[in-house]
Amino acid sequence: MINDIVRDICQKVGGAISDEEAMFLYECAREVKKGVIVEIGAAHGRSTICLAMGSKSGSCAKVYSIDPQAGGMYTPDPTSGDVTSDGTPDMKYYVRQGTSSWKFLENIKKFDIGDIVVPIFDYSELAYCGWDKDIGLLFIDGDHRLNYVRKDIELWAKWVVSGGKILFHDVPFPGVSGAIKELILNNPRYTNYRGIGMDTIVNVTVVEEEID
Repeated sequence: MINDIVRDICQKVGGAISDEEAMFLYECAREVKKGVIVEIGAAHGRSTICLAMGSKSGSCAKVYSIDPQAGGMYTPDPTSGDVTSDGTPDMKYYVRQGTSSWKFLENIKKFDIGDIVVPIFDYSELAYCGWDKDIGLLFIDGDHRLNYVRKDIELWAKWVVSGGKILFHDVPFPGVSGAIKELILNNPRYTNYRGIGMDTIVNVTVVEEEID
């Protein structure tokens, strides 16, 4: 059942996350007991706000929102033609192009969650440099090409604590489903693989930690 908070977010903030998916993000964030929340891919912040509001009703874990905002929902992404990339962004691409980052910040302010959300306007590979925080909930919804999804898993999933969750959005995309098959399905570290709604979000529970 969609609560009033999530319904209000979905009515006021544009995004590709459905009402049911938004409610699931809210509930997962509320359940975080250890570690921070990390999302890769934010656009105008619908998912960010759902995570932050859920966190505020729970342990108040910080939400690190990673997105270069190199275009966003209504501005062309300059990497869209980068079909041969191995997953490392070309430094000629600029972050915060167009108006998407300002819309994101406007929405964060509108919902008064600046104390919870930590925006990181960068590519996930670069944002990872120097990372040293345990993660209780990881939401991967960045670039859906195989090399990028694979790299997001390889870099970030090892920081998810035992009992933590990894969520993937847009699983029907070949790059997303391909990376999950390669790195998640047959890995004993992960369990409780299940789809949400029309299987566009997949939830994975981490069995044990990799980082001491």
